[in-house]
Amino acid sequence: MREAGIALLLVLALAALALVQLLPAVRIIETGQALMLGAAAVGLPLQVVYFSALAIALSGRRPEGWYWRSFDHHHLLTPVQRRIVLPIFTIAALAFVAILLGIVVTTVGLIDLVVEA
Repeated sequence: MREAGIALLLVLALAALALVQLLPAVRIIETGQALMLGAAAVGLPLQVVYFSALAIALSGRRPEGWYWRSFDHHHLLTPVQRRIVLPIFTIAALAFVAILLGIVVTTVGLIDLVVEA
């Protein structure tokens, strides 16, 4: 698994190099910011919905501190509750990954801008 992570990082580094060669730095920064903000606009409200849905689903049997590691308590959900709560969790988690990707793209653009100067 570690090797797959290293290979993925290498592929992402090569993609970043190609991106820098094809687009101007300002365009890369704008793209990263748009990705970051768009994902945050979707992900942050979904986090509120997810935690509310999970709190309602776990009402009466919520462990203390359940919100700190909420995913550790998904096994307490009934099958019907899982069909409601887990898709929200998945989409919010993917939005978080998109936010991180936007940060990486913006950083690549900033590095390119500094190197060009």
